Amino acid sequence: MTPREAFRALMRYEPAHRLPVLALEPFEQAAITRWHSEGLPEGIHPVDFLGMSRLVQVPLAWGPIPAFEPRIISEDAEYVVEVASMGGTVRRRKDNPSMFYGHLDHPVVNRKDWKEYKQRFQSCTPGRLPLDWATTVVPRLNASADPVGICLFPFFFRLGFYAMGMERFLTMFYDDPELMHEVFSYWSRYVLEMIEPVLDRVQLDYVMFAEDLAGKNGPLISPAIYETFWHPYQDPIIDMLRAHGVPVICQWSAGQFDSLLPGMLEHGFNCTWPLEVMAGTDGPTLRQRFGRPLLLGGNLSKEAVIAGPEAIDRAIDRLMPLIQEGGFLPALDDMASPDMPFAHYRYLIERLQAIRLS
Repeated sequence: MTPREAFRALMRYEPAHRLPVLALEPFEQAAITRWHSEGLPEGIHPVDFLGMSRLVQVPLAWGPIPAFEPRIISEDAEYVVEVASMGGTVRRRKDNPSMFYGHLDHPVVNRKDWKEYKQRFQSCTPGRLPLDWATTVVPRLNASADPVGICLFPFFFRLGFYAMGMERFLTMFYDDPELMHEVFSYWSRYVLEMIEPVLDRVQLDYVMFAEDLAGKNGPLISPAIYETFWHPYQDPIIDMLRAHGVPVICQWSAGQFDSLLPGMLEHGFNCTWPLEVMAGTDGPTLRQRFGRPLLLGGNLSKEAVIAGPEAIDRAIDRLMPLIQEGGFLPALDDMASPDMPFAHYRYLIERLQAIRLS
């Protein structure tokens, strides 16, 4: 059974011999740099070195075309301030360039800015799909041994954050709701136009909506805001995915957003990950509350892996009933970070690879 077959079986609560052991979150570059001094060979990604599965993603170019001109605005010994890919001005640490340490400015302040900004996001622009899409990419994706899907990145919440900044985005629902309806409506059409040619050609195993719409104390929007602004424009996308038989439709967000889950399930989501432990999100509790209709992934805390084998064993043992039941993919609940020893991460992966399900 390939990892792709195991993924599909587990998410249908059907028998599988082994878990498809994968990372639901990316790796911080600083972690990989550290790991090269701790046993990870240079030039080899940890997924390949450890024999992990991976979530293969359809190579859709979601970002701005034409791209924003990358330019450095200022720098000192520790930080660089630069224009990022989505047009915002960000601050990065030089020793960890894959992470942002502050968003300082954003390209959309008002309706006029949005009218100009959205011109960079048109599905018909050449370059959204690879030139060899039909001849090479489609056959490769359909033949993949690993699960294949689409990551809608960014989706509504991340789009608003990148384009407007957190404070302006969150207050715009009250200050200019008509503009927010316009933004969400436009992005919904953009997503539909982007995914339709993929759904017609590629068998997908999952689609994840990249949001990050919550913190450890709860969602950053209310259920009422979610119902008013998300559902009308998100529903057509989920309807299209359902019509094409996509089995796993996932809300990908860190933080704790239990109050939004009932509405998400009612409107077609059937999965969420990475179930961040530090935010109080608990896989067994969610399964008890929502039952088998809610598929789950993650819930192995980064803190346990930093602590070492004993903490990792306790974390896995706590989740074993959920693992054995199915509908759950145990994985790290956050990005692998530079304070995580490679030996500890390797121990986690080897423990998961050793689990036998039947």
